[in-house]
Amino acid sequence: MEQVKTEVCAGESAGAFVFQSRPNHSLTRFQERLVFWSLAALCFTTAIGFAWMGYWLILPFAGLEIGLLAWAFEVLRDRAGDYETLLIDGDRVVLEWHCGHRVSRREMNRQWARVECDCSSPGRNCRLSLNSHGHATEVGQYLNDEARLQLAAMLRSRLQG
Repeated sequence: MEQVKTEVCAGESAGAFVFQSRPNHSLTRFQERLVFWSLAALCFTTAIGFAWMGYWLILPFAGLEIGLLAWAFEVLRDRAGDYETLLIDGDRVVLEWHCGHRVSRREMNRQWARVECDCSSPGRNCRLSLNSHGHATEVGQYLNDEARLQLAAMLRSRLQG
């Protein structure tokens, strides 16, 4: 399972509160290529060595492995633009998120919005959501548990005021 790191920006401008988080894609395009081709070279070198010893059936599997690795890097590259934004401005709470090729937006009234933080054990495996009119929207998907708990406390204070 991939561990997602986050880059978080929280700020206030003209009375509005803005919170944005996005996954940390730490490799540049050049570094991605370097890692991919290094792994491909290592895999094919090993496979060719075994093929030379008579185990030629390893070659198609090595090709399949590199193909799957290329697909995985492509999926990660497609997710590079993912983000989550929460805006509290006056009586409006606006949630926007971009996940893969899906962009969604939800607006709710500040007076009706409620913060719900559900942890399976104290401070661990937490899920944070904003509820309004019977609909729950999960927030903080790119955050770790500690940051989700901090965001929950911050949202509770912002929504009360």
